[in-house]
Amino acid sequence: MDTDEHDTLSASELDRIEKAIFEVARQQRGKRVPVSLPFPDFWDRAVHLVIHLEQEADRMRREGVGSARLSTGIRRMANIRTQIRNLANLRLNALTSHAVIGSLLEGGGSRGNGNSIEWSRMDPKERAFHSEVSRGVDRFRNQASWDVLMGIEESGVEEAIGVPELNQFENEKELDGLAPLPVPAPEKEVEWNDPEMDEEDRIRTIDDGYPEAPLSPIPQDVKPDLVRIRIIEDSDDPIIDEEGNEIRIIEGDFHLCSATMSETLISIGLAELADV
Repeated sequence: MDTDEHDTLSASELDRIEKAIFEVARQQRGKRVPVSLPFPDFWDRAVHLVIHLEQEADRMRREGVGSARLSTGIRRMANIRTQIRNLANLRLNALTSHAVIGSLLEGGGSRGNGNSIEWSRMDPKERAFHSEVSRGVDRFRNQASWDVLMGIEESGVEEAIGVPELNQFENEKELDGLAPLPVPAPEKEVEWNDPEMDEEDRIRTIDDGYPEAPLSPIPQDVKPDLVRIRIIEDSDDPIIDEEGNEIRIIEGDFHLCSATMSETLISIGLAELADV
């Protein structure tokens, strides 16, 4: 574009361009599709506006216009440039998202994504950018075999999935160069011989069933309860207990005696009950 053509725009047209920049930026926020532009040559007109503002600032510097007015003009130009940068970011993101959705996820350009773009209300530079992104996505689809990944085309090679059939290797002697697996030896039944049972006991077990466990022997002679006593006085004469054992009576000794004998020794003053 010839930058000298900015003089052909009137002051009202430049003012309209400035307002359009802020208005389109406001409308584009939060939108996933580029909104319509008020001019088909939107970005060329934005260039006209910026060049005009720069020339105005240069003229004020040459003419020595007051610093307040010059500062206002410089701040105005800075605000417009910031707004243009934000607007370009919003619109290029929207164009990229639309191109990716159309070319990658749905494989049909802008068709069928539910958010068609009215290109007659867009700047030609934006449409060129959208086309470049779509072509880049198409190259990615081809390089990444996207149709195969998404199941759009079936692979020509059928591969078995899962565990092979169990009879697949029945007649094979070797598997992938490995030594064949050893044939397991048949298990021999081990007969248990009870060392405590002789042949007659084993025959009796077969005829009569399992032998009953022998009952615990019941003691024939149950000793009566014994009482623990302590000798408190010596005696020269030993005593004989119920079993015929001789017990010497020495002070300080302890004995376990029957209830009858302990009562006798305690009653005659030779012993006393001792703690168990």
